[in-house]
Amino acid sequence: MMKSFTIKYLLLTISFLTMMKTNAQDQFSVLLYTQHDTWHYNNIPVAIQAFEEMAKEHQFKFNWTQRPNDLITKLPKHDVVIFMNANADSLKTKHMIALKVFMKRGGGFVGIHGTSDGKNDNSWFDGLVGAKFVNHPKLQAAIVKVENNDFPATWHLPNKWLRSDEWYNFKNINLEKLNILLTVDEASYDFTEGYDNIPLKGMGEKHPISWNQEYGGGKSFYTALGHKPESYKDKNFLNHIFGGIYWVLNKNKQY
Repeated sequence: MMKSFTIKYLLLTISFLTMMKTNAQDQFSVLLYTQHDTWHYNNIPVAIQAFEEMAKEHQFKFNWTQRPNDLITKLPKHDVVIFMNANADSLKTKHMIALKVFMKRGGGFVGIHGTSDGKNDNSWFDGLVGAKFVNHPKLQAAIVKVENNDFPATWHLPNKWLRSDEWYNFKNINLEKLNILLTVDEASYDFTEGYDNIPLKGMGEKHPISWNQEYGGGKSFYTALGHKPESYKDKNFLNHIFGGIYWVLNKNKQY
């Protein structure tokens, strides 16, 4: 009798501890959506590993997909969706509807780098991201300025951050609606140096590269940083992304 009671007690204890561990690790859930392209395909395995490690460190559930149909079936089970170098070109109407429903119920959207790019214009998606990619000069070192240091994605960053990346130029950007977090100093790099003999134009004194906003019932964070795989081994960049995840997740955090 005593032996039977002891075994049952041990089983209940193990079950309880397992449940506590599961609940702790699943404090929220993140779905990473990527698309294979010519310029960023080698980012995917490095980024997946980085997000898996981030999920372990901060104890959240992490899933990854490249299938657009998974946005229909999996988004309702997640709190945050990350589009990494994936844009509206990969989505059909049914996928866009799923994304709109996700945002309307208070979902969080994080866009990274090439998510602002795309051959087709989609006003709702471009609004979700916050701007539309136009072009960029050759990859160069430049000075990133923190415009808002009272925000989870910038708390850890120095006021001036020297890094190498692709410095995107944008159109359809409404500065009155967006909270600009980072800008790049056009005096610190050659913004005219494109990939042919035609010089590019910059965006002027204030050149935004990261921002956040409330959109479609939920919250959206975007950063143009993250072109090279090495970015996903950079703690400053990864904390920048996690700060965005944290903000879009927390409904009462305004900053």
